[in-house]
Amino acid sequence: MSNQTALVTGGSTGIGRAIAARLANDGFNVVITGRHEDSLQEAASQNENISYVVADVTNPDEVTNTVSEVKNRHGRLDVLVNNAGVAPIAPVGDITADHYDFIFNVNVRGLIDTSLKALPMLRESKGQIINISSIVSDRPMPNMTVYAASKAAVTTLSKGWAKELAPEGVRVNIVSPGPIETPIFGKLGLPQEQQDEMGAQIASMVPMGRFGTADEVASSVGYLASPAASYVTGADFSIDGGMRA
Repeated sequence: MSNQTALVTGGSTGIGRAIAARLANDGFNVVITGRHEDSLQEAASQNENISYVVADVTNPDEVTNTVSEVKNRHGRLDVLVNNAGVAPIAPVGDITADHYDFIFNVNVRGLIDTSLKALPMLRESKGQIINISSIVSDRPMPNMTVYAASKAAVTTLSKGWAKELAPEGVRVNIVSPGPIETPIFGKLGLPQEQQDEMGAQIASMVPMGRFGTADEVASSVGYLASPAASYVTGADFSIDGGMRA
C-alpha cells in the first residue's frame, strides 16, 4: 500500500485514531481530520505516514480544503473513511431542532459532502469509501433515537452508493461497531456514576460480555482497504461481540 493514500475524518481520537494507525502501519499515506489541532498532532505522532488537516466536516469550505490538501500532498486518494460522528443523548421528549441539526449535520451531511468532494479522486484510483455506521442503525436504543436515525441514513446511503458506483470500480462498504471503549462515552454529558451504570447495562447485552476496542474496529477497516476485499462492496461488517445477531 506504500503508494496509496487514505483520508480518515474524525481521526484524532478513539476509533478514527486507531484506523489511522492501522492504515499507516499497512503502508498507506494517511491524512486525518478533526477540529482540535492538539489531538490531531498527538494522533499523527503514531506513525510518520500520518499527517493532518484541521477541519470540521460540517464546514463545506474546510471539506474542500481537506480534499485539496490530500491531492497536493499525495496526488491521489484511494480510501476515504468517513468516521467523524457525534452521539449526544436526548430522551424523545427533549429532542429539539438543534439536537437534530447537530447530529445530522455531522453524521450525515458531513459524510455526504466529504464523499462528493473526494469522489473524483476515488473514481480515478478505483478506490473505495468506508463509512462508519453503528449497530443502532437497526437496533435503536432508548434516548439515542436521533443518533440511530442518522446511522440508519449512513447505512442506506452506503448500500445505494455501492450499487451506483460499482460499474465505475468504486467500492462502498460499512463498518458498524457495537459498544466500543472510546472517549465518546465521556462526551455524553452524564455524571461518572451514571456513565458506569450505563456501561455495565450495555455490556450485559453483549453476548461476549464486554466492550470492544478501537483496534478491533480498525482491523475490519484494514481488511476492507486491502486487496483481499477486492470483491466486497455493499457489505455491512458488525463489530459488536454478537450483539446484532
